[in-house]
Amino acid sequence: MGTSETEKKGFGKKLLFFLKLVEIRLRFVAILVVTALVVGYWDNIQNYYERWQRTHGQHAAQAASEHAAQGAYEYFCPMHPFVVREAPGNCPICGMDLVQRKRGAPTELPAGVLTRVQVSPERIMQAGVRVEPVAYRHLLHTVRSYATIEPDETRLAKIIARFPGRVDGLMVNATGAVVKKDEPLARIYSPRFLAAAQEYVQALAAQRTTEKDPQANAEAKRRAQEIAEFARRRLDLAGFTSDQLDAIAKSGKADERVTLYSPLAGTILEKNVLLGQMMEEGTTLYTIADLSTVWIQAQIIESDIEAVKVGMPVEVTTVSRPGEIFFGTVDFIYPTVSLETRSVRVRIVVANPDNKLRPGMYVTAVLRSPIGRYGEIGTPQEPKPEAGAKPEVKSAAGKTASAPASKELKLPTTTKAAAEAFLAALPQGAEYYVCPMHPEVVSDKPDKCPKCGMPLEKKTKTEMKPAVSVAEMPSTERWIEGYTCAMHLDVFQPKGGICQVCGCGMETTKWRVERVLSIPEMSVIDTGNSKIVYVEALPGIYDAHAVTLGSRAGAYYPVLAGLGLGERIVARGSFLIDAEARLNPTTTTTSGAATVSMPGMTMDPEEQQTQPSRGGGAETGHSHNQ
Repeated sequence: MGTSETEKKGFGKKLLFFLKLVEIRLRFVAILVVTALVVGYWDNIQNYYERWQRTHGQHAAQAASEHAAQGAYEYFCPMHPFVVREAPGNCPICGMDLVQRKRGAPTELPAGVLTRVQVSPERIMQAGVRVEPVAYRHLLHTVRSYATIEPDETRLAKIIARFPGRVDGLMVNATGAVVKKDEPLARIYSPRFLAAAQEYVQALAAQRTTEKDPQANAEAKRRAQEIAEFARRRLDLAGFTSDQLDAIAKSGKADERVTLYSPLAGTILEKNVLLGQMMEEGTTLYTIADLSTVWIQAQIIESDIEAVKVGMPVEVTTVSRPGEIFFGTVDFIYPTVSLETRSVRVRIVVANPDNKLRPGMYVTAVLRSPIGRYGEIGTPQEPKPEAGAKPEVKSAAGKTASAPASKELKLPTTTKAAAEAFLAALPQGAEYYVCPMHPEVVSDKPDKCPKCGMPLEKKTKTEMKPAVSVAEMPSTERWIEGYTCAMHLDVFQPKGGICQVCGCGMETTKWRVERVLSIPEMSVIDTGNSKIVYVEALPGIYDAHAVTLGSRAGAYYPVLAGLGLGERIVARGSFLIDAEARLNPTTTTTSGAATVSMPGMTMDPEEQQTQPSRGGGAETGHSHNQ
């Protein structure tokens, strides 16, 4: 009994072992079969999977569009376009009501704004971004040019032989000799001169005979006088002096030799004859120049020619006399531009009493011209303007420039022109009141700004201190007055006297000079086609404005259009702002583009989830680069 049970258990174990062995073999065979099927039918399997994916994506897109259709609108702040909400409400920054628009609709930026950029405070601190207001500055356009010295053509003479002959004597026999006016230079033997002199002597003798003849009528006497005058005129045109002709007439003898005299006092620049030399009619014997005044021909490049005016003073320096300054005046601006050098010749007249400046020398000419209007005022010969009249300012070039009107204005002022006119009419030291937020609002008494309601701040029109350099000093006042010389219009003093800037010794007179709106050179982004300046709309948020600028003066550009007084611009770090706009489009809002997210701005979690859908497909970047 026990044996049968033991056999049954042994048989069961063998059967179980056999079944497990078969299962292992079948599992191995099944894996091989499945692998073979997958490899054989891989292309069919891949096609079925892609068809399933497309069907699933269409269902997902349909579900997303149905969800978007339920929320097709969003709400944004017109003053701060980066503030976007899913539901109506108020702007958390300015409190304005949010405006409804279609989701993904383009954001309209303020007029004149090309791009709006937001930069995080960390980036601003790292780059050292500095913001400053646009202000008036007294800018000088300094033009430096190489130049050459030439003799004054109005003080230049050539001694020319009017008759062929032979040089019998030379009183001045060396180049560089200094001669006086009417000093004898050379003696010439000429048979043709002898014939002309004899003709004159005979004409004089005939005239005397006719006048003594009692039978000669008036017509014969007149004819004889005309013949004598014609003979004298011929010798006069030949270059003989009145004294020489009077001597011939007095002696009644014709000399075969004629003496040539110097027509002016000066220096012999050229001597072209030798003793005993034969010469033809028209031969140049001497070239004489009065070098007490010389001309300096300066080459001014085409872009600087507008800063040069006839009559303006010029500083001239030479290599041979370092540290010594010669002063001249612009006498003439030539009407043509050189095709080779793209420059214009400017003629400068310089006094040279000690003959320190020599023709042919290279010199450096420096011309300083304020960019704004300028001129002398209050000179004794000028009539005083009537009450309420608009005074005129005479420029160094002799032209007139308008000065601020002194007529009564409605106070407080509300326009920039009215504010400038009121401040210009105020005397030095007078008190006035201005709005800190609106510089165009100015009054003569305490008041409130009609634009923002803020109380006006009290200020004083300060008086200039002696020898104060006002170049590039920022100011909210457009005009500046003081005593200065025409050579140094950037240094003013409250009283007249002798200019002490460089020892020029010029008498100072009262001048009025106009400051101009200007911005630092580092604030300008030059794209090649336009110039861009970033204006701070809010802390950390900057608007790109296209501006029109004049020629650079020192470290500043005068503003012709695009900016106003008091606007806060990025004076340092503008390249970082521009780089953020170019390299990181998600930090910008471009005119005509959809609003996109900006780093550093706190948003609701729901808004952060919906923001990419608004920015998707948005066209960002600088509009002026497209």
